[in-house]
Amino acid sequence: MDPGNALRRIIHMLTPAFLVYYFLPDPLWIGGLEREHALLLLLSIILIAEALRLIFKPHIIGLRDYEQYQICAAVWAAVGMTIAFLFFPLEYSAPVLMGMGWVDPLIGELRKRKSHFYPIVPLIIYFAIAFSLMIYLIGLTPTVFIAAFVATFLAVGIERVKSRFVDDDFLMIVVPLIGIAMTFALVK
Repeated sequence: MDPGNALRRIIHMLTPAFLVYYFLPDPLWIGGLEREHALLLLLSIILIAEALRLIFKPHIIGLRDYEQYQICAAVWAAVGMTIAFLFFPLEYSAPVLMGMGWVDPLIGELRKRKSHFYPIVPLIIYFAIAFSLMIYLIGLTPTVFIAAFVATFLAVGIERVKSRFVDDDFLMIVVPLIGIAMTFALVK
């Protein structure tokens, strides 16, 4: 595995660490920034840095060749996580971020090897992650089972979408979150 690919896989697997956002104090310090404002400020800095990267095109380890000319996957993931943190509770975001962080790299490796384990193993692992985390955070209910099932198929299915306009790292966060929220809204 080349160093850039290894770096991307490691960063992906660290995605769940960003869930610490839900445990930060609000405001961050007495008289300081509210948590949401700090998040938006951080996203603004990331977007400005990405704009500068696209203008000046420096060589960055871990960036895929095609990302030299479009918004990179990490920035798409940052936008997706910002949406998750601002609009969805931990109970929905935790399984989705852990699923994206751990299952997306697995899918990439299985596809690269043309493995017959794709897509069944990613589906099983994503469901195990989503279902177990939702049971832990919400409790065991039929709605939790359905939501985990919906999130699994949406996430693994949407990962196949390849577009120069939006990255699967964003889609694997936002689409399952919407699916989970709709499941809890519609299934009682």
